[in-house]
Amino acid sequence: MRFTRFFTSILFVVLLSSLTSFGGPLAKKGKLILDSPFEGSLERHEKVDVEDGWVRRVSAGHWSLQPDGSLLAVNVPEHGHGPVITYIAPVVDIIIECEFRLPVQEGPNRHFRIFLDHADYAGHDIQSTANVSSSFRPVGFTLQHLRKNQDKAAAEDVDFGLEQLDLKGGVWYKMHLEVFDGKARTTVAGKTIEGEHRALKDEKSKIGLNPGLAGGSIRNFKAWKVKDGK
Repeated sequence: MRFTRFFTSILFVVLLSSLTSFGGPLAKKGKLILDSPFEGSLERHEKVDVEDGWVRRVSAGHWSLQPDGSLLAVNVPEHGHGPVITYIAPVVDIIIECEFRLPVQEGPNRHFRIFLDHADYAGHDIQSTANVSSSFRPVGFTLQHLRKNQDKAAAEDVDFGLEQLDLKGGVWYKMHLEVFDGKARTTVAGKTIEGEHRALKDEKSKIGLNPGLAGGSIRNFKAWKVKDGK
């Protein structure tokens, strides 16, 4: 009996250690490569050279620079997609942070997400979504790899977790997303999701920032090269 209790205690410690060993940052921040690059034209489809070889492009929605330095995004129904602003350059490993604010008015289509795309297929190599009331993703906080085929149907759909969130409209929150060595880790409002997939080792073609159809605001968007692993 004493041996059984001892073995059970050791097994519990080993299991607890293995579970908690995944916590903490995946990598250290290296060179800052994007730092709130909001200046210049925000006309749809117009490409703007920003920092370190990156190109900014508004894909959908009306975006406007506010006096406090934030960007306000408003949906334009004719664009056929919620507001999206993209930053284009090839990248494999990266650390991204962006603060977001949901509309004060309650209602449908309120979310914010950061995604990284692959040049060779539709969908997203990885996307981190904080969702209050949009229908395209589960309500809550998720991390997903989604590869679509030529018919835009899901060819590979991997969800790494679902965490409950209690986000308030009109309040600023920060989303943090790391991609390093085939792993991803994202955090919002004290909740963290991690995942690992072979596709995360591929080169990504762009970063996308996307409030929901209800619109929203972003500020303090930054991206760093990865220095090394933890």
